[in-house]
Parts: sequence; structure tokens; C-alpha cells
Amino acid sequence: MRAIHLANYFVAGCIASSLLGWVASLHPYAFRAVLCLLAAIACAWGLSWLLDFSLSKLLKISVADLQAILISGLAMLLIGLGVFLCS
Repeated sequence: MRAIHLANYFVAGCIASSLLGWVASLHPYAFRAVLCLLAAIACAWGLSWLLDFSLSKLLKISVADLQAILISGLAMLLIGLGVFLCS
């Protein structure tokens, strides 16, 4: 059951990423807004890698689980944007 929940979160993340790409293609101002949002997400993702030990204690999960979440987040972003670019 947990694997199904994780797969659903992964698919939802891919859909959200492709939705952001679609919104960015609608208007230049929307592109700038989505670009700022993606830059903020990239900064938070990078800081999460740098602070993984203290962040794992704060979230009360293991470091390996946090790193798996960060890697899957990057995969969601790449798959979602790849779907946008290929369509």
C-alpha cells in the first residue's frame, strides 16, 4: 500500500511539473513567473542537499529517505518538463 502511495505522489509530481511547463508556454509573463518559481525550488533543493543531516533530524526521517525524496523530486521535474518539451 505504501508503494502505491509513493507511486501516486511521483505521478502527481510529474503532472504538476508538466502543468508548470504548459502554463509557462502560454504567455511571456507566465514564463517569467514559472522560471522564478523553478529557481526558488532549485535553491531549496540545493540547500536540502547541503543540510541533509540537520534536515533529516528536523523531519524525523533517515538521511537515506531524504536523499531518495530529493532524487525522486529531480526525476519528477525532469520527466514533467521532458513531456512538455516533447509535445
